[in-house]
Formats: sequence, structure tokens, C-alpha cells
Amino acid sequence: MDIGLILLIFAFAISLITAYFYFQAARGDIQSLKIARIIYKLNTVILLVVSGYLLYLLLSHQFNYDYVYRYSSRSLPTGYLISAFWAGQEGSYLLWVLYLGLLGILFMRGVGKYESYSMIVVSLAKSFLILLMIDKSPFELLPVTPPDGAGLNPLLQDPWMVVHPPILFIGYASSTFPFALSIAAIQKNDYVNWIKHALRWSLIVSITLGAGIIIGGFWAYEVLGWGGYWGWDPVENSSLVPWLVTLALFHGILIQKMKNSLVRFNLFLSILAFVLVIYATFLTRSGVLANFSVHSFAGEGQNHLLIGFMLITLVVSLFLFFKNFEKVQTNSFDPFKLNRESGLFWSMVVLLLSGLFTFIGTSSPIITGIFSSSPTPVETTFYNRVNFPLGILILLLLGITPLLLWGNSKMESFVKYFSISVAFALGSTAFAYVLGVREIKILIYITASTFAIVSNFLMLLLHLKVNIINIGGPLAHFGVALMFLGIIVSGNFDRTERALLELHKPSKIGEYQLIYHGISNNPSGKTEINIEMQKDGKSINKKPKLYFSTYNNAWMREPDITIFPLYDLYISVMDRQQSLDENSNRLILKKGDTQEFENYELTFQNFEFENHGMDEDIKIAANINVKYNGKNFVIKPAMLYQKNQKISDPVDLPSDSAKKSVALSDINADEKMIALLFYGFSNSGSKVIDYVLVEFTVKPFMNFVWFGAIILILGSVIAYVRRVKENKTNNENYGRTNLNS
Repeated sequence: MDIGLILLIFAFAISLITAYFYFQAARGDIQSLKIARIIYKLNTVILLVVSGYLLYLLLSHQFNYDYVYRYSSRSLPTGYLISAFWAGQEGSYLLWVLYLGLLGILFMRGVGKYESYSMIVVSLAKSFLILLMIDKSPFELLPVTPPDGAGLNPLLQDPWMVVHPPILFIGYASSTFPFALSIAAIQKNDYVNWIKHALRWSLIVSITLGAGIIIGGFWAYEVLGWGGYWGWDPVENSSLVPWLVTLALFHGILIQKMKNSLVRFNLFLSILAFVLVIYATFLTRSGVLANFSVHSFAGEGQNHLLIGFMLITLVVSLFLFFKNFEKVQTNSFDPFKLNRESGLFWSMVVLLLSGLFTFIGTSSPIITGIFSSSPTPVETTFYNRVNFPLGILILLLLGITPLLLWGNSKMESFVKYFSISVAFALGSTAFAYVLGVREIKILIYITASTFAIVSNFLMLLLHLKVNIINIGGPLAHFGVALMFLGIIVSGNFDRTERALLELHKPSKIGEYQLIYHGISNNPSGKTEINIEMQKDGKSINKKPKLYFSTYNNAWMREPDITIFPLYDLYISVMDRQQSLDENSNRLILKKGDTQEFENYELTFQNFEFENHGMDEDIKIAANINVKYNGKNFVIKPAMLYQKNQKISDPVDLPSDSAKKSVALSDINADEKMIALLFYGFSNSGSKVIDYVLVEFTVKPFMNFVWFGAIILILGSVIAYVRRVKENKTNNENYGRTNLNS
């Protein structure tokens, strides 16, 4: 048995022993509390040693270990060898439990009388994560040592791989502590003081989980080449849902802190947020979404452990919650009164509704799989439909709530700032209308976004006059509103064109001229497509990538993005072909005609028409029967008419050798005639031409998305610093009071 696995078994046993001594401490044994603290720290040291050991195995290319073989290779740079630590399921569990151990040491120092019960929960959570690694160990040995490793997925060979998972797993680990505090509060029947600690830890979860999600979105935008940053992928959603619940919890704790209201609700939300993190782990790592998500790990046979832990956690915590339900003292408040607590309450409701709908959509393959043999995911349009009105509501609440006071608001002040914000919002809507925006729901969204931006900016200025430490909330909300405006504008007013660029021949796309200058290989081995972009006598060299990944067994695209203050230029290469010149690779067919091209016999049968997305978007496909090597095939090259643009996609032809494809280059519906363009063909007597098919997109307000996200996180960090200082001041005042007494 490998030393790494032995240490994991040892760490598992010590975690259970730690929980036992903390249990004894909760019953009043002071000596057990001292022992529990020492053992917990020892356990964390062991996890540090185990983590260092795995890192050593990766850096020293010990390919006799299955995990090292699967996620590293000799050619990987050091940075990616380090990130291979958390590239796989087993390593990410180890990172998670290591964070939990280190954060637990910080946690136990500041929670006072809640330590014993809280640390029982933390120790049991550690035990479970370690058990998962014992069941599927990162230290499994191969029967034969390979000369090299399989390497890291090319999509993961990106600097964000070094940043995104570690931040996300801090969020996962931190979610344990508000949950542990709620269990401690229930057990101690003290529902007042726990929020002092839960407020800070819920903020930590909000910051780290939110930052991880945002960085993941930027990574997708920068690397995957599909043009977006959030695709409502089930695995992406699985982290979003606990984040939304934690945001609701944080705002609920603020209400409890000021009014001693929503006490039961906050206890329930802290339980729910943690259970949803475990559920997210189940979705990601059980393999149940392997057919529906590009991020899902393959099933590792750990479903029973994940489901078992999730159910035990849910049942035990809810049992304790309802057992002590009547003991919880809480004040009621009027949610329909115009004050800050009602604004925060309705913000919580909207956040939780968004989380609920996203949870239902994400779980749809599991839900439908219970009642059918064919699990079915919801379309991404489902998420857009249900979250669009919720987005408008949250923006309106973001704009109104900061203008209100706790208890009774001063109406004169409220009316003043409300009027200014509404005036700017209506002005922005009128400006958008002048620019050509006519869709009512988009105009409403722009109005709500601007209203929230101006409202929070005004509050930001007021708080700056008092104390900079107070700007956290308005700054974070300002960032959210800015981000929402960027999302709606970039998602609805981007302009996409496709063009077939011939080697060294200029091609006009919008205001730009593009010239394809061939290919080159960058140090990572990914093929770069060299494109010169010219405008007003200035040129920029762009290098989008198109390469075949043997790891994914597919062609991969990485875009090249040029960032301007108000928009991004996004260039992605869809395909690269070598073909004969146009006179040799162009074929015109009328309906019913049969013609030969090379070894293919093609018969144009008919057209197919369909609406595609928006009402003005139409897709026309040509049904073509292809006879090749005595076999018949049907292909359907199509032309999409979208926003006054023609977009043609090549379709593959059956071939026994190199890749060959054909695309519609023109359609004459009146004459029932099509023009076809063939790619991948060459003759010794003909000129071979190198083409690339590029997608060129202008994406307005993308900087609003990323800048707003940064401001959101920065505001949350400032809010956290404020809460830490408040706790420190309260503790010092408490100490002076005790001394004076």
C-alpha cells in the first residue's frame, strides 16, 4: 500500500477522533477541547504532507501512479504540472479538504462558545471528503510504468486553470462554516450571537464562490471560441445555485442583525446552502450529467457515498432544526413597509426564486430520468425566460433598497434620490430608443439597469463622505447593475459575420479588412491562424487558434479578442480547408439535377425552410442525395439569413481519406437553384487554394460585464473588512465592560 494512501487512512481516523473529542468538549470537558484542537491541527499537517507528496509525484513525473499518468506529461510546463494537482477528481477532493483543514484553524480561533459543536460538523465533513479519496485514491499504482503521461486536456492548459479551481474550492470549503455555526446555534439554543460569525463566513463564501464563477465565465469566453461566457451548463449552474442561496443568507443575516427577524429562515438557508454544495459535487462527479455537460467528470462509482452523505446531512440537520423550531425567538416585520429590511427581504426572495428555477432546470435530466428511460435536459431558453423578469426585479430592488433606511425611511431624502435615478434611467432609455432599440423588454431592462447604477452611485458618493469602509455594499451593488447592463447589451446587440478568407487575399467585413497570412505553431503545439486586421490605415495581427486535440478527439477553437472601451472584436476560426480554385470547386445545381464532382454523384432534391431563433432569422437547407462508393447519403448544407447577414456552414462529405466538405455559396429560391463550394479537394494540375472560415463578432459593452464583476467582488471584500473591524471593536468593548465590572 502506498504511503500516500496510508496517510489518507490515518487522516480519516484522526478526523473521526477529532469529532469525538469535540463532542466531549461540547458536553463540558475542557481537557477534551484542548486535545481536539491539537489533533485537528495535526490532521491538517498530515493533509499538507499528503498534498506535498502528490505535488512531488507530479513534478517528478512518477507515471507509475495512475493520477499522475492521466493528468500530466513530461512536456507540460511547471505551472500546468502544478495545476494538474486539481485537474482530476481525486486531486480536487484533496485540495478541498486541505482548504477545509486550513480554514478550520482560522475558524476555531474566533467563534468562542460555538467552537465545539461547529468543529464536530467541520471534522465530519473532512472525514467524508477523505473517505472519498480512500475509495478512489490519487495514489493508485499502475501495473506497468508508461514512458510518458497522457497529458493535461489542452482546454485546461491556460493560466486561468491555475487560478479558477483553487478559488472555487475555497468557496466550497468555506460553505461548511455557516452551516456548522447554524448547527451549533441550534444545539446551544443561542440564536443571537451566531450571526456575528456567520455574517463574515457567508461573505467569504459569497466572495470566493462568486469570484470562481466569474473567472470561469471569463475563461470560457477567452478560450472556448463559441462566443459566450455563460451557457447554462448544468455543472456551471451547480455552483451558481449555492452562491445565490448564500447571497440570500447574507442579506437575511443583515436583517436579523438589525431587527432580530428571519432567524428560522437564516438557519434553514445556511443548511440549504451547504447541502447544495454537496449536491453540486454529486452532479459534477457522479457522472449523471456526463451526456449533458462538457464539464462533468465521468462516473467513478461514488454515487452511493455522495448521495448517502447528502441525505444524512439533510435529514439530521432538518431534524435538529424542526426539533428546536419553537424555541427560536424571532421578531416579525412588515415586508410591505417601505424600508430597508423589506427591500432586502424581497431581494432574498428574488435570489431564491432564481436559484430554485435554475436548480429545477439543472436537475431536469435526473427528474425526467426517474419517470422515463430517456433523461431530458431543459433548453437554455428555459433559463433565459425564467431569469429575465427576475433580473429586472432584482435591478429595481437594487436601485430602491439603498435609498431606504432601517425602520422608518425619510421620505424627503428617498424621493430626492429616487427622482434623480429615475430621470437618468428614463434618459438612458430615450437614448437607446434613438439609437434604434425597439424591443420593449430590452428597453425595460436598460431602464432598470441604469436606475440601479445611478442609485447606487449616489449612495456611494454619500458613504464616501462619511467613511470609505462603508462603501462596500453600494460598490458591490453598483458592480452588479453594471454587469447586468453589459449582459443585456452584449447578448442582444452583438453583430456576427462569417467570411471565407483566401490566403493573402483581402476580404471586407464591416468596417474592417481581414487578410489571412497562413499558419504557425505556438510553443503549446496549437496551430495559430495568422490574420491581419486593417482599419483606417492601421493594422493589428490576430492569432486565433484551430487545432485537433487527440485528448478530446475533436477540433478545438480558441478565439483572438481585441478589447476596446465599449466593445470587443472577437475572431474565431470555424474551419480551415485546402481546395481547388473556384472554377474547379464550384458546382451549380437546379432542383432535380444530378451532376458529378470528383467521385461523388450529387442530386439536388428540394429546399427546407425554418425560422431560427428570432422571427426575422430564416434557415434554408438544401436536401442533397450523395452517391459515393456505391452508397447513398443525404446531406443538408444550409444558409442562415440572420440580421441581414448570410452565414453558410460547410457539411462533411463521406470520405475514405482526408476531410472533405461542401457548403452553399449561393441560393436562388425563385429559380430553385443552388451553388455549391467544395473544400478538401486537390488535383496535381490545378492550383490549390488555402481557405479559412472565420467568425467575426462585434460584442458591445463586454467591459461592462467584466468591470462590473470586478467591482462586485471588490465591494464584497470591503464589506468583509468592515465586518471584521466591527467584530474587533465589539470584542474590545465587551472586554472593557468586563474589566470595569
